Amino acid sequence: MRTQWSSGQLSSIFAAEIIGSTGAFMTREQAMTLPPVVKGRAILAGQIAPTPLRAYDESGETADQPRWLYRTDGNLTPHHRMLWTVDDLIFNGWSLWGTPRDADGAIESAERIPTEWWHFDAEGQIVVNDEVVSAEEVVLIPGPSEGFLEYATRSMRGALALEEAYVKRANNPVPLVELHETTDNAYTDEEIDGLIEDYWEARNDPKGTVTFTPFNLELKTHGDQAPQLAIEGRNFAKVDTANFLNLPAAALDGSLSTASLTYSTQEGTRNELLDYSLSYWSDPIAARFSQDDCVPEGQRVRFDFSELRSNNPSPTGPVTKD
Repeated sequence: MRTQWSSGQLSSIFAAEIIGSTGAFMTREQAMTLPPVVKGRAILAGQIAPTPLRAYDESGETADQPRWLYRTDGNLTPHHRMLWTVDDLIFNGWSLWGTPRDADGAIESAERIPTEWWHFDAEGQIVVNDEVVSAEEVVLIPGPSEGFLEYATRSMRGALALEEAYVKRANNPVPLVELHETTDNAYTDEEIDGLIEDYWEARNDPKGTVTFTPFNLELKTHGDQAPQLAIEGRNFAKVDTANFLNLPAAALDGSLSTASLTYSTQEGTRNELLDYSLSYWSDPIAARFSQDDCVPEGQRVRFDFSELRSNNPSPTGPVTKD
């Protein structure tokens, strides 16, 4: 999907040259195999989705709240509608809601349109299920950036490589192995390939902790057995992911420096999350819903985070209409 920051196919080709030829951009499915991405998405979407949307005017919260802010008419709940809207903004930079209207142009209901159902055509028009739709039929929500899948690809491909290396090292904790010939009776290429294959299969066998080498072969290992690269690399992947998602590193259990004497408390992380992270993703949604094609002139829409900021939050969550 193209975003408002994309410059077309040329930028994709250029990025492919930098990132590598094995897929210029990663998919959401690939990104969601990385633990810090899963947790980062869960924190953002999980905190914003249950937060009520309220309409306000110059006097405060309006008595007559727009019905579409707090309910849906389909099978998808308002919670899931917002959860997947945040997901859209995180990964793609856009989200789209279908908004049937009454004779006066007021929104009657609102449903999120799945990302795979729509796209922009060459003229920048919105196409839903192969049909161009008008601005009155939908509300297009731009996110705060071009989307995680656009700007985080290079680092996340590195994180994927680290995950693969970590799994391989877990299956074979011994470093690089050399089957070293100790006699002058040279093995043929076919015999060498066979030895390597046999050793590889033996190492991956449930009894692979024990092996046997002939008298004319010596088993040599190269490299450090300590999985330091995997440990540090996975930590930096958490920090990178936190930076990309505008989250505190501590929220993803990442450490900025193992040698640092600084530390973060749970309360400090929570405050940073509320003050900087959630609003970065929620404000674009609220700003879009505050425009005159969504609510009457003179009104604005905001997320009500008072429950999250309360020292004694309700055990059943914020009070909402149905």
